[in-house]
Amino acid sequence: MLFLLLTTQLIFAQFTAADVKFHVGTGTETAYLVVDFKDGTDDRSYAWGYHFNLSDNKTVADLIAEIGANEPNFTFATGFGGGFLNDIVFNQHSGLGGSPDYWSTWEGASADTFGMNGGISTKLQNSGWYGVSYGFSNPTAEAPATPIAAYSSKWYKEADITTWLGTGTNKSLVVVDFGTDTNGVPDSYVFGIQYNGSLTGDEALDLIDQELNGFSYVMNTSDIASVTVGQRTETAGTSDKWKIYKGKDLSSWKTQADVSQVTLGNGEWLGLSIGKRRPFKPQEITASLSSSEVSNIEFNIYPNPVSDVLNIQTAQQIDKVVIYNMQGRVVLQSKAASSVNVSSLNSGIYLLEIHTPKGTSAVRFVRK
Repeated sequence: MLFLLLTTQLIFAQFTAADVKFHVGTGTETAYLVVDFKDGTDDRSYAWGYHFNLSDNKTVADLIAEIGANEPNFTFATGFGGGFLNDIVFNQHSGLGGSPDYWSTWEGASADTFGMNGGISTKLQNSGWYGVSYGFSNPTAEAPATPIAAYSSKWYKEADITTWLGTGTNKSLVVVDFGTDTNGVPDSYVFGIQYNGSLTGDEALDLIDQELNGFSYVMNTSDIASVTVGQRTETAGTSDKWKIYKGKDLSSWKTQADVSQVTLGNGEWLGLSIGKRRPFKPQEITASLSSSEVSNIEFNIYPNPVSDVLNIQTAQQIDKVVIYNMQGRVVLQSKAASSVNVSSLNSGIYLLEIHTPKGTSAVRFVRK
């Protein structure tokens, strides 16, 4: 029984190439890097993937440099002609050479089989795993711990939001991840909110709840019991619970204990996820709680900008057309229309949403 328990724990602790989400570089071969800051946090260790060609004789130093070139939140410094690793900083994590320790370097056939190697000048091999762990004498050199998948801060930006909920000068994003995929698209959704001053995490969720009929959540004392987005409701269980995060982009999530204790200011994000992954690449939910990414109905509109009549061109049967302002409120609606008169709208940016038997899709347009 003890052997079975230990074996089960090892199986669940494994992290494989399939778990890596963020790859950099180009080429036919792939190597992996694990960076363990050994700072006592629950996200101390991260993993990236690197594509390269064996003929290019790439090293661990090249791998680290490529991550730094593609991730603004990742910086590093080397010494002794680039063969010695001094510093790595990634979001709130840092390991600085000599303050108080130095980096040890590792390699292996997997994230679970690391042995010490000769440093970051080590030549990369296809499917090889390479690690750097902060500490030679803190208290001793230790192989990188089982990592989590690093995300890119470039995957989603505030500027990608089409519809903002609420009013105010401050803006935040709220990402809700159900931990599954549909047709290869993550079931992860983002809401843009506007407010003045600051908001607690539950106040941010209340704002969305008030603005959108298809969104709701239930609390169980200090824990989130369930979240509903459209037709999807996910309830916390014994093993899978709703976890809370705060950050400034997808790469910088930091675990929070209680949603009501989270304080959001301008540019700060709130994340909720259930399952293994942290809040992942989101798709925007329009004011009617439909996702253009999932439906992906092909259509064109013209002219854009428009003064009077906006024409809709699509091979699909149009059941309904809905127009929202940038606060997410319906300002115009018509049925089975291949054109819509928008002359009654004020000048500005709007979201046009078409409903068809095959799904729903949306696009922005400008009323002159």
